[in-house]
Amino acid sequence: MRAVLLALLGLAPVGHCAVREVVPLVEGWKFLRRDIAPDQNAEEWRNFQTPPWEVVRIPHTWNSEDGSNGLAADPNLLEGYYRGPAWYERAMPIPPEWRDRRVFVRFEGVSLVADVLINRVPVGQHRGAFGAFCFEVTPYLKFDGKDAMRVRVDNSRAFDVAPLSGDFTIFGGIYRPVEIFSTGEACISPTFFGSPGVFLTIRKMSKEKAEVEVKTLISTECVDVQNIAVEIEIKNAEGVVVAKKNERIAKAGASEHKAAMEIPAPRLWRGVAEPYLYYATVRLSRAGEMLDEVTQPLGLRTVAIDKEKGFLLNGEPYALHGVNRHQERAGKGWALSKADHDEDHALIREMGANTIRLAHYQQAEYFHDLSDRFGIITWEEVPLVDAVSASPEFLANARQQLQEMVYQNYNHPSVAMWGIFNELDCGAMATAPAVPVVEDLQKLAKQIDPTRPTVAASFRQNAGTKHRIPDAAAWNIYPGWYSSSPNDADGWIVDFSKQMDGRIGISEYGAGADPEQFQEGDLVRPVHNGARHPQEWQNHFHERLWAQLKDNPHLFGTWVWAMFDFAVDKRNEGGIPGLNDKGLVTRDRKTKKDTFYFYKANWNPEPMVRIASRAATPRTKAITEVKVYSNCAEVKLLVNGKSAGRAKPDAIKVCRWPDIALQPGRNTIQAIAADEKLSDICELTLENPKP
Repeated sequence: MRAVLLALLGLAPVGHCAVREVVPLVEGWKFLRRDIAPDQNAEEWRNFQTPPWEVVRIPHTWNSEDGSNGLAADPNLLEGYYRGPAWYERAMPIPPEWRDRRVFVRFEGVSLVADVLINRVPVGQHRGAFGAFCFEVTPYLKFDGKDAMRVRVDNSRAFDVAPLSGDFTIFGGIYRPVEIFSTGEACISPTFFGSPGVFLTIRKMSKEKAEVEVKTLISTECVDVQNIAVEIEIKNAEGVVVAKKNERIAKAGASEHKAAMEIPAPRLWRGVAEPYLYYATVRLSRAGEMLDEVTQPLGLRTVAIDKEKGFLLNGEPYALHGVNRHQERAGKGWALSKADHDEDHALIREMGANTIRLAHYQQAEYFHDLSDRFGIITWEEVPLVDAVSASPEFLANARQQLQEMVYQNYNHPSVAMWGIFNELDCGAMATAPAVPVVEDLQKLAKQIDPTRPTVAASFRQNAGTKHRIPDAAAWNIYPGWYSSSPNDADGWIVDFSKQMDGRIGISEYGAGADPEQFQEGDLVRPVHNGARHPQEWQNHFHERLWAQLKDNPHLFGTWVWAMFDFAVDKRNEGGIPGLNDKGLVTRDRKTKKDTFYFYKANWNPEPMVRIASRAATPRTKAITEVKVYSNCAEVKLLVNGKSAGRAKPDAIKVCRWPDIALQPGRNTIQAIAADEKLSDICELTLENPKP
């Protein structure tokens, strides 16, 4: 009967004993994009039960359209899209048998401020758009089949909540998963900054053994703890138990339990080459009855940033080359599915990146799981963007968001560095000194997690004192886009490295491109906020920048800005309002721009060949350059079936045929490589030829 009831309710037991029963809350939400009086006025709430509310599913945002259509789309909205309050409501599928259990609700991400009510009674508030949060709701439930939850969500600009500003849309809504779950009377605390309540720290590591500390936060309230046991089990990737321990806890209330575990002959987590994972499971039981269980990933690895050697993985230099990623896409905003995350991650891996900077905030748990599994080094970042406030409330919120970021992602081996700010002292919002806030966050980050380096990103050539506060520094540079020439990066890097007395990172570099715009003949730098962003300049920019970044002895890592085009409602450039078009892939993920293939040729060892500027058709110049990106030893070019000669890729994997003659009408261009086994083909049309 119990199994039938669970199936009918859609319960998804976690663990072999169903000790933590989880119900994802996906369907059946009512939504209203306006405010309702907080005094729960009866008439207003009766109106809420009839249209104009919508039925929505989670994840959900109310800005999927207006958050990316530009400022001019609605002149009545100050920021061009709705930033304000809204309400969600749904029934809570609480089975009667949970009456003797503890019940929690967990939100993985709500933007920006969330007030949660159970049966119209306030349970708690969370301020911050990017971290998970969890409330115990047991005292608020009636267990009568009529329990309901309401959530007031507000993405208005809040001057005590980071970020105060930023070059990206702040989408409103419950945009990541929500779940309710039950545990026994004693449980592994799920309410400690929304974390798993289990923290795995590598204390020592050698070829013979790895010593891992397992810290568990236990919530027992008034339960008699004399017979409560903590069982810890570590399995390898093949499911074999390699370490096990069973101990008892000593006191009621909030309790911390630590255990030292030894893993013999450890296999290391080695990034993309070998992302080997163990899994640690912590169980609570009493007199043989299972009360709760949590499983966490464990990657045996060490990370560091050395001033002379750069980024070190397991003590060895590991050159980082990758991309920045926003949690956003066309038609969905921030409300992404697992399939969306899968596609994003697969595209990044296809290109050959070995690192991702999650700009400019904590991103989805599932995306971190993917990075663990595939060995992608991750830069996680607190949303301290552009400016800080001098208020104590702002500092408290910044500390809260950093604690959520670190505690929630502590066990992910892919997370290798904590970012504590991006481009501070930028724009009109920068009215308070940033140094005291940054110093506080640095101290807090190192107190919580001394095993990972802290980093920060600046856009100023003279970083001042802020950049010397974290363990390592990085710069966002755009020579050849916002100013100067794309050949200037070398000089900038040398200067930045001298400022830091060691290696630095390039946290952003990029140029905009519309894949349907092209430029024939001599390249001219576009106006960055103008209507034309031809793809050829983006190609040229990245070719010149990568030539200077590749193997640069002053760098510990580089991150392209950005992997995907993303929404910035206040922008109006490149012919498309509401878009930052510096991505290597379009916002809808349907088009890989030329520069995607440039980096794939440089970063992914799988043989490939790709003709660039293939979309630049029709053309008017009879004599043109044909450029091919390839990592093969040699490429042969055919023009209308006739050989135009062979070329070897240069140091950045580019082959060029500078003087190819096109005939009027259609021309077939074919690049052949890898001993005739690999080729790419396109058509270029010549119309109205000009000298």
